Amino acid sequence: MAISITVADVKRKAGIDSANTSYDSAITSLIAEMQGPLEYSIADCYLGDTSNPKLQATLRLGMLEMIAGEIVEQIRREPGGSEQFGIAGLTMGPSVAAGAELIRQGAARLAPYLKSALPMMSEAASANSTIDRDPTFSEDEEVW
Repeated sequence: MAISITVADVKRKAGIDSANTSYDSAITSLIAEMQGPLEYSIADCYLGDTSNPKLQATLRLGMLEMIAGEIVEQIRREPGGSEQFGIAGLTMGPSVAAGAELIRQGAARLAPYLKSALPMMSEAASANSTIDRDPTFSEDEEVW
């Protein structure tokens, strides 16, 4: 895999104490599960452009945000992971949207670099490939 994401990176981004090792195996599994598909969804021209460190940092950050958001969501789904209590209008507990927001942020960061964002061949190809001849369709004619 071209981009390196570590357990320490995910823990930092997810707000998990670095001394807490109880989630390390889950994070390692999640990195292995998500990194390949995320890299595959990125267009090869961007993923392979290792001469551009800022682009690689952007791709890495987007992937890191998505993986960290997923681990936050997994922790939130654990028993007691999303409990909140409130007194006189003050609510204490984990943010309900924290993991989902990280995932959305990472997806938005990666969106311009995805294979699905590249034009399809039919959108990029010319309707008439003969340069020295008249156009197949006139400007007055509507094409369906």
